[in-house]
Amino acid sequence: MTFEKLSVNDDGCIRIVTSKCAECMIESFIAHSKDATCLKRDDGQYLIHLLEAFANLTFSDQGIEPLLGKSAVATLNNIISQPYVEEIMFPNQKQKIRELSLRVLGNISINPHGKQECIDNKVVLNAWKYLDSDYYQERLNASLVLMSCTIHLDGKKQSA
Repeated sequence: MTFEKLSVNDDGCIRIVTSKCAECMIESFIAHSKDATCLKRDDGQYLIHLLEAFANLTFSDQGIEPLLGKSAVATLNNIISQPYVEEIMFPNQKQKIRELSLRVLGNISINPHGKQECIDNKVVLNAWKYLDSDYYQERLNASLVLMSCTIHLDGKKQSA
């Protein structure tokens, strides 16, 4: 929770990035959420705190770059596309985890390298289904991913 609080302002985000904490945070996030064998029901609130910190960190390229090339996009894409989060997490946590995963993917996709990583991981194909979500934030975050990725020609091809 400390990183979540620290990440709410630019100074805190810079300190997280320059101290290399962002790399440790994403490694921990991936280790706790990459698939059904790693995800534990009791880790839900921990993952939400990390995702909230990532949502704040990824408002700038400086905060996005530590997440690139580390399977962060692939893990976030798994969360929005695979049923294991739905099956394992408590009801009040699974929607928040999906919402924040979409938000972080949307922020990452604004960065040129992040956009390419999202396209390479076919995030566009999985974000579409959230446009029909009952939850406004999921629809909003999915539209951010789609708008950002479909600017790129390969993203347009995936959306066709």
